This record gives sequence, C-alpha cells and structure tokens, in this order.
Amino acid sequence: MSFHTLHKPILLHRGRGRKRRPKTFNTEEGARKWAEENKIKNYEIVNMNYTGSKNNKFKVVEKK
Repeated sequence: MSFHTLHKPILLHRGRGRKRRPKTFNTEEGARKWAEENKIKNYEIVNMNYTGSKNNKFKVVEKK
C-alpha cells in the first residue's frame, strides 16, 4: 500500500471553508420585506452594482 492511503487526514470541516456571501435581492421592496421578517430595525439598503448598470442587486446592511 502507498503511504497516502495509510495516513488519511481526519476531515473535521467539509468544503473549502469559504465565508458566506451577503444575502442579495433584485428589488428594494424584497430587501425591505426580508429585513422586516428578520426583525432588523436599524438598516440601510445598499445597491451593490455600479451606478450605470441596468441590473440592480441590493443588500441589507445593519447600522450599529
């Protein structure tokens, strides 16, 4: 048997360990509705795409 099959590493975490991306929405209304459902009171809606873009992508940013 080869060495790598005898000494397999123990995997504690699955996947690459990538950070979760922020939740995004296609409309401001959808972002507001999600924030109200998740009981976020102090928030701001930010457009993630550049200003000349036809497609909008909004995210909810909680103010502190």
